[in-house]
Amino acid sequence: MSTKRMKATSVALLGGLLIATAFAADEFLGSWTGTWEGAGSGGNFNITLTNDGGKLGGKVDVGQDTGDYSATFSTISLEGGAFKARYDYTPDPQAEIILEGTFAGKEAKGSWAMVQKGGNEPFFNGTWEVTRKG
Repeated sequence: MSTKRMKATSVALLGGLLIATAFAADEFLGSWTGTWEGAGSGGNFNITLTNDGGKLGGKVDVGQDTGDYSATFSTISLEGGAFKARYDYTPDPQAEIILEGTFAGKEAKGSWAMVQKGGNEPFFNGTWEVTRKG
């Protein structure tokens, strides 16, 4: 097989895998509502998962004592129910939130960690759980 044909085949396979991953997450698309806890506090927690042209995306709406906020995921993956996402913590531009969890049926739960923007060492953390709306 020629190098050109091998490259074309590799690109087609990679594209197929990316599309398959996005469609595998389709069963979890939509709105999820629940709560978060940690760092001596808690509140409302909503996740919205979307598929825009084969690309998984979404946002969170968070209720907290110091004021509610919304944020769009900067990174997100959802494969086989395993969820990982990251977003800017809009009340403090120097911080980000990392979410990890598991989606199964009409429920999802996991953990969150607040980190310095671009970092991975948490300075606050806790848990979250949601159920599918509707």
